[in-house]
Amino acid sequence: MVNTHHYDNHVQIELLANRSATWREAKILIAVIATFVFTIALAWTWVGVWIILPFAGAEVGLLALLMYQVNLNCYQKQIITISRQSIGFECGIKKPVFRWQFPRNATHISVLEPETQFDRPRMVLTDNNISIQLGEFLNQQDCQLARESFKRAGLLEVSDQWWKS
Repeated sequence: MVNTHHYDNHVQIELLANRSATWREAKILIAVIATFVFTIALAWTWVGVWIILPFAGAEVGLLALLMYQVNLNCYQKQIITISRQSIGFECGIKKPVFRWQFPRNATHISVLEPETQFDRPRMVLTDNNISIQLGEFLNQQDCQLARESFKRAGLLEVSDQWWKS
């Protein structure tokens, strides 16, 4: 998802990962699957095959852990603040854990064009010192939206296929 906010002296572009389910919905899914798995495991335990019970617990525990990790990574956010003199970059999951300030006149976006129609372009915010990949969690449509937002904000874009129009 791409959100653009215009202020008096700067433009702020937020790049957010798409989420198909909230953490609450993921917990409901885990509870439904756990109920189903433990019902079967308890039936087998009642029959006398108790060894299934720990494996059912491990299965549900692993599912919960993986769902938590996936859901947590879906809350990634990158914020690019573009002003006349500088370009600010912040990224993190719940709060910014990495910040960098670029000089506006020496910074551009390098775009690696997709090789097939199913790939997405890769965008890299770069100057003479550092390069940071933008929106690696975005889908193809959101990458195009982000490119258009960067162009409208006045950032210079350099394509690896510059000879094509």
